[in-house]
Amino acid sequence: MDEDEEKKAIRIRLTLDSRLDEVFLVGLSVRSICAYLFPSETEASQLEICVVEVVNNAIKHSYRLEPGHDVDINIAIYSERIEFKVSNTGEPMPSTKALNLDFDPKDVRALPEGGMGLHIIRSIMDEVSYQCLEGINTVTMCKRLSKKGNLSI
Repeated sequence: MDEDEEKKAIRIRLTLDSRLDEVFLVGLSVRSICAYLFPSETEASQLEICVVEVVNNAIKHSYRLEPGHDVDINIAIYSERIEFKVSNTGEPMPSTKALNLDFDPKDVRALPEGGMGLHIIRSIMDEVSYQCLEGINTVTMCKRLSKKGNLSI
């Protein structure tokens, strides 16, 4: 990405308290933004699910359901993609969570008890990464825009 594209990006920042009962606000925001950018309602819904899943994981696993902590959601809209960064300062994600799941989806008994959210996110998003840097855990998810949508960047 060149410097000019970075400067032209539209940026939205949301900060949420680490309370599950407030996560719906993130979902509403993401769905509205994506409904504007993507021609498919299904695609907008899928992106909402991905972001909400990462925010829920931050609250449940990084903060262990303890309120009073920030979960930051940064959204950047570029000419050809949308990028979501969800950050927190709680417990980092165990390295085992970063592994891909290996299971037979036709065998209900073989479905794993946890980790399905990450599997779903990887199947929907074009790029997914996780890093823990200087005590800040960040999941970055990108989705290419199928068309430029209603924005001219």
